[in-house]
Amino acid sequence: MVDFVLFALATVGMTLILVRGTLFQPFRDFLANRAERIRSYREQKGLRSGFTLTEFLLGLISCTQCMGFWCGLFCGVFFITSDTCWVWLKSVGNRYLFNRILMLFCCATAGSFLSMVGDIFIDWLFFSKMLLMRRFEDEEHQRSIPAFSPDSNETEK
Repeated sequence: MVDFVLFALATVGMTLILVRGTLFQPFRDFLANRAERIRSYREQKGLRSGFTLTEFLLGLISCTQCMGFWCGLFCGVFFITSDTCWVWLKSVGNRYLFNRILMLFCCATAGSFLSMVGDIFIDWLFFSKMLLMRRFEDEEHQRSIPAFSPDSNETEK
C-alpha cells in the first residue's frame, strides 16, 4: 500500500513539475519557439507540413495526460517492479515477462489517470481560492459603500 501511495504521489508530482512547473518553463518556451520557427520556415519555402520531433516533444510536455503516462511508466519501474527488474533481463519464462510488461503498462495508464485527476484537483483548488478572494473583495466593497438611510431622504420636505 505504501508503494502505491508513493507511486501515485511521485507520478503526479513529477508530471505537474514537467508540465506546469517553472523549472521546465525555459525548456517549454524553447520547444515552442523552435516549433514556430520550423512552421514559419516551411510556410516560406512552400514545403508540406509534417510532424517533427520538436512538435512531438512540445505536445508531450504540454499535456498532463501524455506526460503522466510516461512518468507513470518511469515510476512503475522503480516503485512497483523494482524488486524484479533484474529477473526481466534473465527472461525467466515468456509468461512472467508478459506479466511484468502488462504491469508496467498498467502503471503507465494509472499514472496518466492520476496525473489528470491531480491536475483537475489543483485547478479546482486554485479557482476556489480565486472565487473566495473575489467574494471577500466584493464584501469589502459593499462595506465601503455608505448605506441608504431613510432619515437622510429629502423627499419628506
